[in-house]
Amino acid sequence: MTSRKVWTAAELEQMTPADRHALFEASIVWDLDEAPPELGPLIERARARTLEHIERTEQPQK
Repeated sequence: MTSRKVWTAAELEQMTPADRHALFEASIVWDLDEAPPELGPLIERARARTLEHIERTEQPQK
């Protein structure tokens, strides 16, 4: 994983709204394998809770 730039408030204020929006959109991680390593524990907890919820609420397929 490559390091990501941390933008300061001053840098963001100098950008146009469109540039800030593009920066935000580019920061979204769709493939969790590409998420920063420090988010690993959070992702694993969310995954476990999601699987538990599915098991509690969904009926088995017949």
